[in-house]
Amino acid sequence: MAATRWPSNGLRNVGSYQISGHPFITGSANLDDGKVHLIEFPYVCKSFTVINPNPSDNIRVHFESGSATPVGFPGESGAQTIASTDDVIAGRHFITVRSAGNSVTFNHRCKKVYISNGSGTDNLGYEVFAELTLINRDSMYELTGSGITDGPVP
Repeated sequence: MAATRWPSNGLRNVGSYQISGHPFITGSANLDDGKVHLIEFPYVCKSFTVINPNPSDNIRVHFESGSATPVGFPGESGAQTIASTDDVIAGRHFITVRSAGNSVTFNHRCKKVYISNGSGTDNLGYEVFAELTLINRDSMYELTGSGITDGPVP
């Protein structure tokens, strides 16, 4: 009798996304104006939710940092500055999460996400909840191109 071969975890393995994901939760209370934080998931996620607990200030979620310089991490001071001229911001390649407890859920596989502050107020907070697969993050390709990293549309 031939050995049974089961498909392994991977980006194109449907079962990897059908099961309940492992929980991952992080956040910050010190995202300053004009700065960006990087959230790196330990595995490829199947979805993630960003919650904005700030009473009156919006935050932005994007898949690239907007600059080649290092970014900050949740809870870390000295995060990278993100300028209004960076491709991600100038090209509007972000989603705004409105203030007062609003949230946005992204049903997208990825290994990282960026959260930035362009509100004019320092020390904004955010919360991130992700459903992780068992897919190694090194298997995930970089998200680039139209709608993610390209400059503004003329």
